[in-house]
Amino acid sequence: MDMFDLNSAELAMLPDAGAAAVIDIATDVAPAELGRLVPGGAGCVAVRFPRFSDGRGFTLARHLREVVGHEGAILARGHLIPDQAVYLLRCGFSHVEIERGTLAQWRHALSLSPPSMQQVLTSRRARDPRMATS
Repeated sequence: MDMFDLNSAELAMLPDAGAAAVIDIATDVAPAELGRLVPGGAGCVAVRFPRFSDGRGFTLARHLREVVGHEGAILARGHLIPDQAVYLLRCGFSHVEIERGTLAQWRHALSLSPPSMQQVLTSRRARDPRMATS
């Protein structure tokens, strides 16, 4: 399996891969337990998806970023499809394990994504006074 960087849309090595062991988290872990399982300064946390229809991993990644404050890499492993790339990125994942033959599909899925609403609202055009309607 190869690591796909969701931010750059390139194959990549995990950051801090040699610095610390990867902490594997199953999707049946309660979000409240993450603070205990992931110590501060952990390099990489991997969330394993048992099925592509199991959305609990998205919740765990968001909880790791927003509540636990994890700043390291979060890797998605298991049964995932390219259509989930944007959701993985928006929930806090930095990388996903893919098969090399699917690289073009993952890149294409990311290219179809519109910008997030926050980016639209903070764009120069959104603040242009000529665009105001009232």
